[in-house]
Amino acid sequence: MAIEVHHVKSKLAVAYQLIHTPGVSRHIPDTELLRESTFYKMIRKHDIVYLKPDRGRKSRGVIRIEKLKKDLFILREGTEKTYVRSEDLWAKVKGMTEDSKYIIQRAVNSVTKDGRPFDLRCHSLRVNGRWKVGGICGRLGEKGSIVTTSHYGGTPTLLATLFKRHLGLTYKERTKLNRKLERCVVKTVRQVSHMFPNLYEFAVDIGIDPHNRIWIYEVNIEPLIRGNFKLLPDQTLYRKIKRMREIAR
Repeated sequence: MAIEVHHVKSKLAVAYQLIHTPGVSRHIPDTELLRESTFYKMIRKHDIVYLKPDRGRKSRGVIRIEKLKKDLFILREGTEKTYVRSEDLWAKVKGMTEDSKYIIQRAVNSVTKDGRPFDLRCHSLRVNGRWKVGGICGRLGEKGSIVTTSHYGGTPTLLATLFKRHLGLTYKERTKLNRKLERCVVKTVRQVSHMFPNLYEFAVDIGIDPHNRIWIYEVNIEPLIRGNFKLLPDQTLYRKIKRMREIAR
């Protein structure tokens, strides 16, 4: 897929770029442009999928679809739940998404020991020509929620707290996963920066499955830090990223 100016904030354009990037492609969950053909292809392959606006922000418009049995699905958007028979499913989805371009993505089982959804916000900046990780924090969603952002009740959480208290990782596991995360984030933003050479900071949203495998949900082209790092109980990373912003280029 050729990357053009009008793709600037497209999740799908970024995903297609990363799918063809060695060392990063294995971290991209199955992702397609939402059409009737891709919808049925994806729900045949995966029991849970997410629909996301291609250019959406702050988790607005995200829809979760879960197969309960062969002919019954549950659709969730925000706090709303709808049970839909298979024969009515595409008509329902089309009605919910027809005003925007959507992508469909395989769900990742990224949950804590007590079943809360979580993801990681990984902020990276280019300093003196090199991409560096400014900070990584966890985001804990409400139990039963389909999103983790603070705008919808999620709680920004220190990475060490998430890994130790909520995931039960050992010191060795935490250290290994931290190294993998930083390498993955730098490889990812280095590739995405070829699409946007004038930008000097990105944020990568990442899930981790029960096997500690890293999955890249999306790359944020205009990342904010107020709704994530500023809400942490320790402001160290927030101050670090602000200092790095002053010299990033």
